[in-house]
Amino acid sequence: MRMTAHQIEEWLYRNRGKIILCPFQPGNLRITPWGCRMRKMKAKREDFTAIMQGDYFDYVYKSGLLRCRDCPIAGASPHRAARTNSFAAGHAAA
Repeated sequence: MRMTAHQIEEWLYRNRGKIILCPFQPGNLRITPWGCRMRKMKAKREDFTAIMQGDYFDYVYKSGLLRCRDCPIAGASPHRAARTNSFAAGHAAA
């Protein structure tokens, strides 16, 4: 099923308390805490020794993951207060 922009914004509005705005990724990345943890696990498994060896798109992919490797947000307990802003904190959906 193809989702329209309206359906996506509607889903984001309904789940605004579950979405965080990542302060470490460019472009105001909106991500769930689960997705954030998955990115961190993927970043820990990735080999960054030859980050410049691939093509441009591989470099962009790996440099984005590199920021997730040591991120304190993904390792934070879900019972603690979030360290980032959520849509529930007053941010408007894009």
